[in-house]
Amino acid sequence: MRSYDGVEYRYSSDDPQNEKTVSVVANLLGFRPSLDGLGYSLNFYAGGTGVDDRLAVRCQNNDSHWPTVVQHLRLLTLDQAESDESSSEGLRWLLNAEDDPAPLGPHCIRFINSQKHKFQDAATGTSEVFFTSESDVNSWCVVWRSGLYLNYLSFDQG
Repeated sequence: MRSYDGVEYRYSSDDPQNEKTVSVVANLLGFRPSLDGLGYSLNFYAGGTGVDDRLAVRCQNNDSHWPTVVQHLRLLTLDQAESDESSSEGLRWLLNAEDDPAPLGPHCIRFINSQKHKFQDAATGTSEVFFTSESDVNSWCVVWRSGLYLNYLSFDQG
């Protein structure tokens, strides 16, 4: 259970490696990532004004862990999200594409590249992009795989 103590907790891969922080990253992703190439920025806040979490991770993409990540985060492909009415509505709102009937791919790439951290890979037309089913403007999670790396980015405010 999380403490609503009004304190902002920040963890960065620029800090000395911390076993506790790597465990937090493992809890986010559903598997323990390799320390080689691991980058993260984790900002957690819970207090009188609510929750404000902003989390970013980049780690090696290991295909053997991928099914665990998909299940743990309840990820949907863009095709799945677009075909589900409730997921599509929230995602289109998040991507500022409510009035655009075109596929979401270009909107997703633009969104990711505007939100990602410097240590994360840029999303391109060849990136595999996944969102959680409940993603909307107040709470979202996007994962994209680019080459050798998995990138995780989430925001939760409420």
